[in-house]
Amino acid sequence: MSEQHDIDERHDSLIVEGDDADHVLPPPELDPFTPEPSPPARARQAMIWVFLVVVILLAIGIAYSIAH
Repeated sequence: MSEQHDIDERHDSLIVEGDDADHVLPPPELDPFTPEPSPPARARQAMIWVFLVVVILLAIGIAYSIAH
């Protein structure tokens, strides 16, 4: 029967054994599973306004194309 290694709650752990284990793994700041921080509230609100302007301009353009 194979030996069961400990894993963390993400279930994507790499088990590195030996004397040079710290050298094998990338530093934690390069962890690809770390989510990006969300943008500040002002930036999020600006993105929503830009999105709405683009949608409105597209709707006007489509309506103009259909009408003419």
